Amino acid sequence: MTEAIRMEQLRELVKQELVRKTTGSTLPGVCQRLGMSLLDETGHLNGYSKGQYVRERLESVGDRELPDLARRVVAQLGSDELEAVLARMGPRGASGEFRNLIFAGIGPKPRIVYPDAVGNHLRLEENAEFWLLYDQPLTFEGLTWGHLLDWWRSTEPAVSGLDDARASSHLYRRLKQSLDEKSPPEHTFFAAYARRLAGPGGTDLPAMLPQVHLHYDPYTKAMRGDRPGRLTRERMDFLMLLPNGVRVVLEVDGVHHYSEDGRPSPRVYADMVREDRALRLAGYEVYRFGGYELMQAGAEALVDRFFDEFFAGFD
Repeated sequence: MTEAIRMEQLRELVKQELVRKTTGSTLPGVCQRLGMSLLDETGHLNGYSKGQYVRERLESVGDRELPDLARRVVAQLGSDELEAVLARMGPRGASGEFRNLIFAGIGPKPRIVYPDAVGNHLRLEENAEFWLLYDQPLTFEGLTWGHLLDWWRSTEPAVSGLDDARASSHLYRRLKQSLDEKSPPEHTFFAAYARRLAGPGGTDLPAMLPQVHLHYDPYTKAMRGDRPGRLTRERMDFLMLLPNGVRVVLEVDGVHHYSEDGRPSPRVYADMVREDRALRLAGYEVYRFGGYELMQAGAEALVDRFFDEFFAGFD
């Protein structure tokens, strides 16, 4: 089933639940409490049937906003059927509108300027050649490998005329450069993902972006020292932007995630899990892999099984 069909089914189910669980006199007020736009200021149906009234108001609700509206219907009116559909669609998407992705760094931190600070549009300046900036709008499908390939062709003249297979190989090599040379587990993990790109439907899979800036602090850790305000965990190992605003963080944990100066550190571990909680509360999913397990025999099979199950919903 395509995402467009899922959205249309969800829209129809929201309409049915509103019609079923309201009367003609209560429907306008219920719609207003749910955050749907007004047809007029009277608060009455004004000749519309309940179905027509809801259908008209749903026209102003985009596909990205629709799942949140459906959740509000469940919370305010209750609906086992609607709740089951939402559960099959996956977790709640992250808050905030998508603007930019700064990722795959292979050199010093860039200097960022905002030519349009009101619109939150940024531009990389110093050290920009070491980073990738994706600033294209997202659809409700999220960011697929195919979308990323189209952007890469428009960004890199050397690949503008290449077919999917060769452009994909070129982009993969560039992304791979940003992985930590001292972290073979990261390379094992990324290679397992890449094997799926070569298969049928590979361009429809969510793009997995390495070394993505979650936060951005213009000062380095050394420059800021212990002064308050320093942002921790500036980068994520890998990020996927899935349909319906779902954002998935995948982390490959080396010893620095739980130790300090070569010794186990409860403080470092506590910092890590605190950041994980903050991510989840912001609407992100987080999957962690121990670097140790990815160094053992059978690691490739372990990661393959994970991706088999993770991507099963995209078949």
